[in-house]
Amino acid sequence: MTPASTGFVSARGTQLFRHGHPHYVSGANYWQAMNLGMATGPSGARAQVLDDLATLSSHGVNTVRILAASEGSQYGREPDRMYPALMTAPGVYDMDVFEGLDWFMAQLPRFNMTAVVSLSNYWTWSGGAAQFVSWATDTRIPYPKQWDHLRQVLEGGEYQAFLDYANRFYADPLLYNTTQRWYREHVERVVTRTNVYTGLEYRDDPSIMAWELMNEPQIIPGDYDQLFRLIDETASFIHALDARHLITTGAESKNGAPWFRAMHRSPHVTLASAHFWALNWGLYNATDPSVGSVDFAIGEMQKFVGGVSEWSRELDMPCVLLEYGLMRDQWGPSAGLGAYKPGAPVTHRNRFYAAVADAVIEHSGHRGGAFAGAAFWAYAGSARPPLQPTEEISWTGDPPHEPPGWNSVYDNDTSTLAVISGFSSRLQGD
Repeated sequence: MTPASTGFVSARGTQLFRHGHPHYVSGANYWQAMNLGMATGPSGARAQVLDDLATLSSHGVNTVRILAASEGSQYGREPDRMYPALMTAPGVYDMDVFEGLDWFMAQLPRFNMTAVVSLSNYWTWSGGAAQFVSWATDTRIPYPKQWDHLRQVLEGGEYQAFLDYANRFYADPLLYNTTQRWYREHVERVVTRTNVYTGLEYRDDPSIMAWELMNEPQIIPGDYDQLFRLIDETASFIHALDARHLITTGAESKNGAPWFRAMHRSPHVTLASAHFWALNWGLYNATDPSVGSVDFAIGEMQKFVGGVSEWSRELDMPCVLLEYGLMRDQWGPSAGLGAYKPGAPVTHRNRFYAAVADAVIEHSGHRGGAFAGAAFWAYAGSARPPLQPTEEISWTGDPPHEPPGWNSVYDNDTSTLAVISGFSSRLQGD
């Protein structure tokens, strides 16, 4: 894509453009958008959405990353899943949820924001790849360890058993044609949908910055071809429907340069993706109050950002760090479950967020790098965790399979929002 004078975000080399000028992303993950945007039902909270977007905009956030996919189970309500689901069975939709997505997208121009729109999810908290396999085989998902909201502990099965099951979405030749047909039918349904509030087809809406193929597709060790096939075929399919929007993979890019290249070498992928999770990847000890604990994570993050920038430059492609986050302090008065309370301190989080800002700017287009910005995980706004254990979804920034409050940034987290505001200013002005 070449720089355009329209409102569509485009890419040339390692630089993003909008309105004919270089464009940088100060982003927030707001995966819950379509459910909060519903006019009715237990998840609808339009007044909150407007407040949340206003707060984010006031801190320089110009991009939200949202989910335009969730899949329900044929076995009824399953644990730790988004409900109501957008797709209740292959090709069958809850139109109230779809119109919640429409309404949310219609609000973005008011705040001069764009959205990275994810068209599927690897993980089960939205149904995800495993739900397509469950539909195709009429078998139950072998859930990995997830948060039991009533007992407030992690419970579940073996992680590898879940990976083996979910990977069948793109690795099982007996299922591939079926799962991919359902998936592409959904992709086409979203990309070509006419927004009931704006009258625009989604593919004509400049408020969409990029289509994301899948949130965090996981590798199959030693088999580059299967995942590349999924990415290349899907990206080609989207490009044939919509040649104006960027396309990104949703990859974490955590598996090194060869996998990064395999997941981004499709000619139809125009924006590289990366995520960094210090705690999840064993690079941070949440119960260690020392500065050394978070500084070790920061050091690993700096190496990661530098590496991804170099790999993206080799492909002549811009990159955005589409997820990064850290939980609240988990020691002293906020030890154990106390770390999930909104009042728990954010000492390490703020230090980490500030370091991410420094690293992304150091490797941005301003300094000859490939990074075009970053998006923190995740914004909860005025939502708060429940006061008592419950299986009802709290719609904080933490998906249903995680403890509410784990990585959420709230509207009164003034010190964290100040870090984000500073990042926004530096990113746009450096």
